Amino acid sequence: MEDYVKRWEERNSEETHKAALAAAHAHHTAIREKALEVLEISKLREETEKLRQRRIQTEERVRLETERAMEELRIREEENKAKLIPKPPPRVPTPLQPVEQPVQQPKQLEFTPAPANQPVNQFAQAPKQASAPNVFQSSQTQPPPNTSQPNLKQSTSQQTTPATASHPMQAQLQVSAQQPKRAQQPAQAPSMTAQRSQAPPNASQAHQASWTARPASQHLEEQKIMHQSVDRYADIHRNLKDLRRVIRQFGELNRQFKTEAGAMRRAIIMSVGQLTEGRGVNKVQMQNICAQLDASLAMPIPPKFENALLFNPALVMTSTPAPSRKEDTPNNGDKMPLLTIYLLNILAKAAISQFCTEAGANPKAADPVGTIIISIFAQSKYCWRGKSLIEIMIAKFRITCPVLFGFRGNEKTEEGRARLGWKKDVNGNWISEQEHNDRMTGLGAGWGSICLRDFSRTQLDNPWPPIKYWESLAFITNTPPGETSSTQFVVLKAMIDNYTALFFKFFGDMGVRALHDALQVFPRKAAAGNVAASSLQVLAAKLQRDTGLLLAVS
Repeated sequence: MEDYVKRWEERNSEETHKAALAAAHAHHTAIREKALEVLEISKLREETEKLRQRRIQTEERVRLETERAMEELRIREEENKAKLIPKPPPRVPTPLQPVEQPVQQPKQLEFTPAPANQPVNQFAQAPKQASAPNVFQSSQTQPPPNTSQPNLKQSTSQQTTPATASHPMQAQLQVSAQQPKRAQQPAQAPSMTAQRSQAPPNASQAHQASWTARPASQHLEEQKIMHQSVDRYADIHRNLKDLRRVIRQFGELNRQFKTEAGAMRRAIIMSVGQLTEGRGVNKVQMQNICAQLDASLAMPIPPKFENALLFNPALVMTSTPAPSRKEDTPNNGDKMPLLTIYLLNILAKAAISQFCTEAGANPKAADPVGTIIISIFAQSKYCWRGKSLIEIMIAKFRITCPVLFGFRGNEKTEEGRARLGWKKDVNGNWISEQEHNDRMTGLGAGWGSICLRDFSRTQLDNPWPPIKYWESLAFITNTPPGETSSTQFVVLKAMIDNYTALFFKFFGDMGVRALHDALQVFPRKAAAGNVAASSLQVLAAKLQRDTGLLLAVS
């Protein structure tokens, strides 16, 4: 009772109020901490739910993409099966009534005997006649290979000069380089389909008939004038094939050389296949490729094998450079190691394969391959007389994607497909349109990745400057109406997509005008309903949506 009375009397005192405030503050703090704990648990629960939903969506997307890929594979398999279906022979009409005809004796076929003085491939028969020499040891017990045989492919009417008879490779390539340019080839001859007298009933037939609207002689003259400057790339490609043949034949003579060259070739192909997107992620692959090339340059060549293992780089170049006046210029002599040129050819071939496969499905995958290619061919130690050997790479583009050099053709004809670089499968049949478009997409993206490279921050010279990109763009967009093809539209889209910023960096306002012609004017030259042409207009709308670029020209 006394305690109650005491608290009643002190209910308004300062100490009583302080105690009450302290108790209230403690209660409030406890409630607040509990609320914060509940809030944190709620946030964790929400984040967990979001991650679960994201996982479910990712799994669903992966499942759908897998199903789509499987369906595409099934479609390709069905298309391949359809190609293998034999076509039934035409039905033989029933004869009305047998009529007795006088029996005629069949004419005897006349066979023209082959000339008796055909050149013999002594280089291929050498392994059976002599033991394989070892180019990596200075042994003098083994005789040098016979290097005085005639040209492997030279006809009997041509004579091998003493300058070219020192080695079969030199003789073979120099003779092919001295032969006059052919005015007409399967890969570049214009269409000579007979012109029909009646008008085509629809747009597609009108587009096809435009190829035959002009005389064949006019087509021939235009193609000859247009492509005379790039015919040399076809010769370079043939010379590179001959080079590979000589490497293979010399490897049969020397097993150790074959082992070393094969190991270098596999290392380069593997490194190119490992290139991925990203800044600075391909240093190991770059070092591995350069190590193989450096090893080929440093490989000692005994004097008795110099004719066989030294190569004249002028055979894989469009023009022969004069010796450099700089004293420290590497490879400033008359020849380079044959193995180095061979490995550069393997590097270019592996890059083209990556463009056709990886970049065909993902065009952005072409960028690291193009960066490595242009970086290696720009290094002075892989040049000849100070000039890059990049034309080894360009020659392969000339064969696989001729539209980059101004070649045109009708995709509905055999000759037209050959001119456009349409590939055949192992059975000799044309690949499907989808496979062809994938190849052209990768090659177009690869062309952009090589041409549009900025060398302003390096002391190296750009071996293939951006003006080459402009030339290919002009070759395609200046195609007359009626002579366009879907291949041109596919390649053009791949060249422009993902490289617009670099294109504007080099060409500025003129690049905007060029894209206006490429994405808006050029598609109007296509036949009605061309899907590849409409994709260029879609790309123009995409650029306007993403970057605000307006291609309209007043």
